Amino acid sequence: MAIEIDRISPITVLLDDVFYQSSIQDMRSAYFQFLKHYAKWIIVSDYYLENEKANKVITFTVLPLAGDVIQLQNVIRRFAPQDFKHIKVVDPRFIELLQELPLMTISFVLPQDKYLVWSDSKEFREYLADFCETLIAYIAFWRKSTSNQVRLDKLLKNVEYAQRLLQQKKKIKLLCETFLIALLGGYVGSIICRETALTDLCWLSDRDKTNEVGNNLIRDLFQVTLIDIIKKNILFSFTTANSHSDEWYADLTRVPDIITGSIAAFNFDNASGRMWKPTAQTVIGSYLLNNRDSCFIYRFHVSEEMLKVQRLMVAYNHQA
Repeated sequence: MAIEIDRISPITVLLDDVFYQSSIQDMRSAYFQFLKHYAKWIIVSDYYLENEKANKVITFTVLPLAGDVIQLQNVIRRFAPQDFKHIKVVDPRFIELLQELPLMTISFVLPQDKYLVWSDSKEFREYLADFCETLIAYIAFWRKSTSNQVRLDKLLKNVEYAQRLLQQKKKIKLLCETFLIALLGGYVGSIICRETALTDLCWLSDRDKTNEVGNNLIRDLFQVTLIDIIKKNILFSFTTANSHSDEWYADLTRVPDIITGSIAAFNFDNASGRMWKPTAQTVIGSYLLNNRDSCFIYRFHVSEEMLKVQRLMVAYNHQA
């Protein structure tokens, strides 16, 4: 008999099927077994959601709060002083640093010819409308067992704001990006929580317009997804970064930034095809190629019939 899983979003159930069949043993043996005792963790994220490259990519880099973050930023700044899109040469010392740091990166590759992981705008709007209705029912249920009614009031206002945008068909593309980033980020957070002693999680998001929707709607959706999966509360903090801010942690985002930029340029269907930039080829050849230990890449396949996710490995086609 199939076990019914109580989740608001079926996408997280699909991700569980893939992660716990294709990846979790690699994650445990190469990463979590050495770090599972840490209680405080950081997630740093970066995204490419434009149309000029081969793929849209959403990347999350996770690492335990195990040392001086400011010192780490200083080291990163020395080896990678600019965003990936602005550099012409990748400093090999930055690649060495990535190989030495206790970090794990999870990237999601999205098709260019779809509405992220939905066939079109209409399908997304229907999906989010159902999600919002279900979440409102959950909020009513949570009110019965918590004294923090103010927090639930703020969450409800954000959900109702999303509903108004749907009804008015305003900012739908931005709303879609916000929703998917939060959903995938919350899922990544749940992996850390399920595999470690995590009690305190900080999400340092890319400085992006998705952080400007509602009153940090993206934060609420991330946290709701996390709680929906792990069925408990943890200490959770989130940046107030937006597309115009200059955040203190900007150097940390260089890690997911360089990976996002390289994967966005890689043609998984024709690995021998040209790269958009020599820098992407450098990162792929020296860091991502056959990396089973610290880089995990997942590709969404979208059709009218179903949504599929598969784990990918970066490998070159050596045929003439």
